[in-house]
Amino acid sequence: MNKDVERSRARVSRRRALALGGTVGLSGLIAACSGNGSDTATSSTTAGASTTGAVTSGDDALALLARAPQCVATKEETQGPYWFDVDSIRNDIREDRPGANFELVLRVQDSATCTPEGGGGIANAVVEIWHCDAGGVYSGFESGSMGANGGPPSGGAPGGMPPNGEMPMGEPPTGDMPMGAPPQGGPGGDGGPGAGGSDTPGSGEMSNGSYSVGDTESTPTDDGTYLRGAQTTDSNGVATFTTIFPGWYTGRTTHIHLKVHVNKETVLTTQLFFEEDLVGEVYATSPYDEHAGWESNVTNATDNIFDESGMVTVVKTDDGYRGAINIGV
Repeated sequence: MNKDVERSRARVSRRRALALGGTVGLSGLIAACSGNGSDTATSSTTAGASTTGAVTSGDDALALLARAPQCVATKEETQGPYWFDVDSIRNDIREDRPGANFELVLRVQDSATCTPEGGGGIANAVVEIWHCDAGGVYSGFESGSMGANGGPPSGGAPGGMPPNGEMPMGEPPTGDMPMGAPPQGGPGGDGGPGAGGSDTPGSGEMSNGSYSVGDTESTPTDDGTYLRGAQTTDSNGVATFTTIFPGWYTGRTTHIHLKVHVNKETVLTTQLFFEEDLVGEVYATSPYDEHAGWESNVTNATDNIFDESGMVTVVKTDDGYRGAINIGV
């Protein structure tokens, strides 16, 4: 394991993350940032009370959004087994995770009113993302995801059950799958519990935070919050995140999870994907190259959750990569 990743995992705790001042609730964000008039200027739809705390995207980011497909309804996908309501409005979700810098720019568009010029953006929606680190591990579920990657499991997947929509990681089984039939919704099958966000297995607890209410959560097994967070969209429906390029784990193609919340209701749960050539380029660099085996893993073509509507348009920047996608809801 990369030493930076190892040290980072050892240091992670929720108390440390909060002490750094990297998170703030939605109500606090509205109070602190009201009056910021730096939004871009096109028509939009408003979702809920006025919120001007969104991080405004520069011209380069908006140009990349213009290049990405628009006015396409984004497919509903499983939220997977590693979601919990982190209830954290923040732009930079890296904490101390090593990896290639990745700026992700998203525009939430009303599919009924969007235009090729970028109109129809939904203002004040909350976009939430979460993904694994360079070693294939999710914060909050390090023991389960490390075990699935071939490390020593500690309690297994959240809820003590095989995840639907996310195959257990590690070597492919050579005999019968434990606990009977293979999980539904993962590679090799679809449908069943977990095929949509509301049916994803979890602890049975329901989210009740500042932007997510009523979604089924998994119970975290540790205090980690890295590579999780949410942003409010600006007047054009645009939200920007600073993160690292996601890692990989056996049984799934490279992806980022995403939810869109409007007035505390989840209107979309989906996943984002990347071109294989780009993934190979990133994974040839440190610390990704210390997690060997990607070449023989599932690809976009063989991943049964992959959908073209989730493809991110990516370019290189001076210090990493920038990706853009228009999310139609």
